[in-house]
Amino acid sequence: MNSRLPIYIVSFLEGGVLMGFEILSSKIYTPYLGSSIYVWTSILSVTLAGLAAGYHLGGKWAENDPQKKLMRSLVFAGIFLTLINLIAPTILTGLLSIDVKTASFLGGLMILFLPVTALGTVSPLLVSILNQRGEPMGNATGMIYGIGTFGGILILLLTTFLLIPELGVNISTWIMSGLVLIASLIVFFKLKDHAK
Repeated sequence: MNSRLPIYIVSFLEGGVLMGFEILSSKIYTPYLGSSIYVWTSILSVTLAGLAAGYHLGGKWAENDPQKKLMRSLVFAGIFLTLINLIAPTILTGLLSIDVKTASFLGGLMILFLPVTALGTVSPLLVSILNQRGEPMGNATGMIYGIGTFGGILILLLTTFLLIPELGVNISTWIMSGLVLIASLIVFFKLKDHAK
């Protein structure tokens, strides 16, 4: 169990950041495009598209050195989230001249798609790592997706009811970035020692 704990922590953080960033993205959009049903539909659609792409990539990468690919995905997502506060205003301001439906979707593609895709690779890679360590595939899959979902619930509540009201959107986004980068450090220092 001890050797699996770092894997579970990474899953928890990834699931949490994914949901925290989704709610933060709506707050990032609001000053520019509002918070209409079109904005929310775009956020949800692009998030699901990014997850689908990430699950596919993670599954393809899972057989060959998943620890290294996992760390790269987490570092990429963490750096991208760090830069969101700088790039999102420019992107969203540039979309103000077009209709809100198109602007919401294009904004989502440019702001959400890449970090969500990177985060989406995490769960299949963690499942593969657990399976390589002798965990049955079904149990590994259930544990990773269950823990990730539980992390999503807790960090979503924390983000909505504490972080955004007390610290604002920018600092909350940096916290999400920090959590992802912490997950990458766990992979680097804790999982590499057990890699086969």
